[in-house]
Order: sequence, then C-alpha cells, then structure tokens
Amino acid sequence: MKYWLIVTSYENFKYDREILGFNYQGLPHRFRKQVQRMQIGDKVIYYIMKLQKFGATATIIGDYIEDYSKIWIDDDEMWPARRKSKPDIILSDDELIDVKRLVNDLSFIKRKDVWGVFFQGSIRSIPEDDFRLIESEMKKIGLETKTPELFISKDHKKTEEDYEKDIMVLPLQSKTLHDRLGEMLEQIGAWMDYNTHTRHKIIPDHAYELDVAWLSGKNPEIAIEIQISGNIVEAKDRLAQAKKFNYRKVILVVKCQDMKRLNAIINFDPELRNWIEAWSIGAVLEMYNAGKLFLNYFHKLREAIYKDKKELQLIE
Repeated sequence: MKYWLIVTSYENFKYDREILGFNYQGLPHRFRKQVQRMQIGDKVIYYIMKLQKFGATATIIGDYIEDYSKIWIDDDEMWPARRKSKPDIILSDDELIDVKRLVNDLSFIKRKDVWGVFFQGSIRSIPEDDFRLIESEMKKIGLETKTPELFISKDHKKTEEDYEKDIMVLPLQSKTLHDRLGEMLEQIGAWMDYNTHTRHKIIPDHAYELDVAWLSGKNPEIAIEIQISGNIVEAKDRLAQAKKFNYRKVILVVKCQDMKRLNAIINFDPELRNWIEAWSIGAVLEMYNAGKLFLNYFHKLREAIYKDKKELQLIE
C-alpha cells in the first residue's frame, strides 16, 4: 500500500465534496505515470493549496483509465488520468486542518523554513507515518464535532409492531422477520446498482459474516447488521471489523427499545460511534416501498422503444 498527497484548488475540492463525492481521482495527463503507479487500496489525502489546509482522505478502488469527458470545473483541464476512489473522511470548511499545525511533524517536509515548496505539483507520494498523522487529526475533528448519540428515524403514525406485520405479509421468499429484512436490504442495494449479498464474509478468509453487504464490484461499500434479537455487542463488533476492512459505511438495524442500550455500548467505542448509523425496522420498510415505487416509474422513464399506438395512455 502507498500513500499519496493530491494538491487541489478549493473550487475543485468543493465540487468533489458536494457533487462528485470523491468517487473519482483525476489528474492532468502529464501526471499519468504517477496515477498509473497507484494501486487498488492505496490511500489519498487532499491538500487545498490556497487555503493551505487538508480536507479529505480517500481509497483507490479502480484501475487506471484515461477519460477525456469533463467532470471537474476547470476551464482548461479535463483531468483525464483517472482512477475510481471512495471517500473515507470528508471535512466541512470549518473543520479543515491547517497544515502549519503539522509542518514540524511531517517527515516529507525536509526544510521547515520553506515548507510550501513541498506542496508544489499535483501529486506526490508521502510516508505512511505522515498520512496517519494527518488522518488522526481529521478523526479528532470528527470526535469533537459529531454528536455522541445515535439517531434513529421513527414514523410516529405507526408502531413498530405495525411495521413488523406489514413486512411479514410482503411477497418475499424468507420466512423470519430477520431474514425478510435482510432480503429487503439486499434488494434495495441491488436497485442502487450495488453487488449485494446476505450472509457475506467481511473478507474472504474472515471468521465474521455480515447479515448484508453492499459491494461496488468486489470492493466493500456498506455493511449492515440486523439486530432485532440476540447479542447486540457481537453485532457491533462485526461492524467494527467491517470498518477496519474499508467498508465505507456501517449500519445497525435495531428495535427502538434497544436504542438506549446501544448508545450505552457504543459510548465506549468512540471510533465506531462516529461512523455507525442505527436504522429502525420502519425505516427499512419505508425505503423498500419507496424504492419499488420509484423503480416502477424509473424503468418507464428510461425505456425508449418504438410502440405502435392508436392513442396515448396516461401513466399513473
């Protein structure tokens, strides 16, 4: 694994953060050799040149490509040397890390009196220790600013028992509530073009299985545990393992009555607490039903074929 520093403008950083989601790493064609040397699993950190601040980290998940379609906002640059990536940490404007705080501790800056010259150019490799130092400062920001409590969505018009009954009458193959939730979440991920699995090992040789995994190709994206009975600590530990193996997001589906205990447990795991989300049974059902409704219309919208019609029919 290698570690890379990418120098970007604030305008491109903001566009990556708000529009592209750091799902692609692109550089000018003259830097193609450096991009070609990147490997899947390499880590990237983004430095915003005029602000002199660090703003995000990402992981390379795709092979090298050259693509001249314009997706960034620079008028004179297509940034064609590209690799697909996934975001790990993204900071808001008021969270950006000032490089001057870290200059004395960064080993790739050989001369501290002219530290700015070490950020010239669009890309350079940096030592792992330097990457981990910057990353740790970003994580500290997250611990300071994010709420310590988990949030669970709740529809006050229905009880949890109502949602459970609704799920049990859906035309699904699974028999138990737990497995039906897994089947629904697997389908939701597939609708979103993920490669989805139930009872999926975190990585091929790992001892732990996830209830549901969403992958981008073979790359981990979202790990989901359904904890409506049994040991909530074990479910939390499986998600902690998934996060260590580069799952971008981890979700625990729980009953509303278990939220107080979950927050008490997660309070002793601050690293996971700031990445995990808790979802209710009702939220899963509402997302599943909304997805089915949307896809019904979306397929009609996307369909473009000739049909011999004597009159138009209103789509309702």
